[in-house]
Amino acid sequence: MSTPSDNLELATSFFAALGAGDMEKAAAAIADDMRWTYHGDPSQIPFAGTFTGMAGIGEFFGKFMEVAEPVEMAPTGSWAAEDKVFVRGIEKSKAKASGKEYAVEWIHVYEVKDGKIVSFDEYIDTSAVAAALSGSN
Repeated sequence: MSTPSDNLELATSFFAALGAGDMEKAAAAIADDMRWTYHGDPSQIPFAGTFTGMAGIGEFFGKFMEVAEPVEMAPTGSWAAEDKVFVRGIEKSKAKASGKEYAVEWIHVYEVKDGKIVSFDEYIDTSAVAAALSGSN
């Protein structure tokens, strides 16, 4: 059984691997059927929804990159308790259609079982994201 410290290290290395584009290292950290959820309304945020495994993560990022361009994505703190890891951070991205930039804080919640990430949930100010994507204030 992994410790909270092990789980924190796993989530941190997964995040770093994704940021570096190292999909092989990212894939090694997750369960084959890992659930990735970006909470939000898919009719307003095309990349919102639930995705499964590395193929799903690729689909999520593909949808994101169609409509937005990342400027900054940085963790600002992290904590682990039992099988959960909580990471707080900031994101700045630019909507491609409107040219508007949004800057929001987020919380990522990872669940780890048997040394693999089995779920990921992103909680973010979806109204700010949707407003930038639609071009509204």
